[in-house]
Amino acid sequence: MFTLEMFILAAAFGLTYGFLLQKADFCFVASVRDFISVGDSRTGKGVLVLMATALIGWGFVLTFGFASIDELWTVPFGLSNLIGGLLFGIGMTIAGSCASGALYRSGMGYVHFWIVIACMIAGNLLFSFIYDPWAIDYYFEPLTMGDGYSLFETNLPFLVLPLILVGIMLLITIRRFGVKGFFAGVKDSLTDWSKNPFTQQHWDVRFCAFLMGITATVQFAVFSNISITGPETRIGGVLYGALFGEDAVYNNMYLNEMFAGYPALGLGPEETLVIFVLVGATISSLLSKSFKIRFPKAKRLPYAVGGGLLMGISSRMAPGCNIANVVAGVGGLSVASFIVIIGMALGVFIATAYIFKMPLLLFHKFDDE
Repeated sequence: MFTLEMFILAAAFGLTYGFLLQKADFCFVASVRDFISVGDSRTGKGVLVLMATALIGWGFVLTFGFASIDELWTVPFGLSNLIGGLLFGIGMTIAGSCASGALYRSGMGYVHFWIVIACMIAGNLLFSFIYDPWAIDYYFEPLTMGDGYSLFETNLPFLVLPLILVGIMLLITIRRFGVKGFFAGVKDSLTDWSKNPFTQQHWDVRFCAFLMGITATVQFAVFSNISITGPETRIGGVLYGALFGEDAVYNNMYLNEMFAGYPALGLGPEETLVIFVLVGATISSLLSKSFKIRFPKAKRLPYAVGGGLLMGISSRMAPGCNIANVVAGVGGLSVASFIVIIGMALGVFIATAYIFKMPLLLFHKFDDE
């Protein structure tokens, strides 16, 4: 049963994520696309900081018993993760934003991303209609190589692997930028607080990523793993039930599984969190005077619809979106999530290079050296 405290916690976490996402202008698509097209690694550095913080955070939570290993978010791994991630990467590049980016930009008044989210939910529902028997028999079963597995299930102390992985990340960073450059980057990541921080347009993406990682760690310890497209699927299920009756939801194998543990067909704490991400982003943009209702150009509508639908379908195939896999998946050392992230990066690369045919200036630069 859900309690009022759970909904309050969910709202608080959602507000925090929405606020930080908007301040950072944080988007997984941009982290890959900008790096391969123009060599801009600013957002990518934020993604790495988020991963590192989640790794240490999850290891800390497990070490000190604030959560148990059976609470990790793990799913069966195999080629389905790679295919689902690749299609999600293509979809979010076409749509112009990842799952979390669509939420905070919707909160800023971008109608384009309202359409993307609506189509993502439609894509979630479309997948539920083909799940049984086609997806089970012809997608998941043939492509699955193993059950949900986390590297935390080794006999090593929980903090060992996170410290090793983060240590490797630090060594690579220091080798690339030097010790002075590394500490200069840490200093630069701290936002200029000479002004009112709540009214500033942007905060440094690395600083926001660190705060999001801390927030997600606390959420894992006291509430749940962070997820976006799963709750969006249940939101779609509630809407579907309102139109066609609750039996239509419960008679669908996939949707029935999605509401397992829910006392009734309705919105729970995780759906509340997603809704309040929008609220948090709206509050942040209002404070910085960047909120404005912006209508998309007609030529962009097919991208919003097509990209959103592909994101919705593929997020169920992977499963999970960029946030669930980058934070809860990486933090929980889920084998499936590492495969999904590789697929997403490949999908962004393919869409950037071969669909939008953006110049890959980074590679041209390397060729000239």
